[in-house]
Amino acid sequence: MIRTLLFSGILIAFSFHAFGAETVSLSGSGVRFSTTIDYATNGKTTKLSLTGVAMRSKFLVNVYAIANYVQDGVKLKSSDEIINADVYKQLNLVMERQVDGRDMASNFRNSVLLNHKEEEFPEELTLLDNLFKETKVVKGDQVKLTHIPGVGIHCMVVDKIEITIKNTNFSKAIWEIYLGKNNLGDGIKKGLVSKLQ
Repeated sequence: MIRTLLFSGILIAFSFHAFGAETVSLSGSGVRFSTTIDYATNGKTTKLSLTGVAMRSKFLVNVYAIANYVQDGVKLKSSDEIINADVYKQLNLVMERQVDGRDMASNFRNSVLLNHKEEEFPEELTLLDNLFKETKVVKGDQVKLTHIPGVGIHCMVVDKIEITIKNTNFSKAIWEIYLGKNNLGDGIKKGLVSKLQ
């Protein structure tokens, strides 16, 4: 059964412009991503390392910068391994422009459906729709999508709203949007794995 956690008490720690931390820039954007971040939940902190960055554009307009992080010490060699890894990992989106919540919801739904049928995730897609429909994202807002091993995906519009969707297969479907066979663009896919070793 899927249970949600709205405005939860889960503690999230993220170092975006950490003092002294190494950062990576993204061409055409003022956004800089830290090479390592900390994710904290239930009193436990896990370090994640950057695997790459990319820009999501639509009609030649930048929509958001995106970075992918994977649990530090986990050796992954490909996009498929990232999708299937049941470890802490995070997609961090930083908005480059304002997007209406309904448009954001529609875009995520349509992106999941690039690789899956709607009937595979009816409840999960509705929960994700509701998350974005309830808020407006503006330039500079951060959207964090964090896979929690054995649980599912914690979705958060920082300082606004959050939800945990307890389905690890749906979490994989979110990563497939960017790294799967049918994705939002080869440039994004290549960018997000550019720092894999």
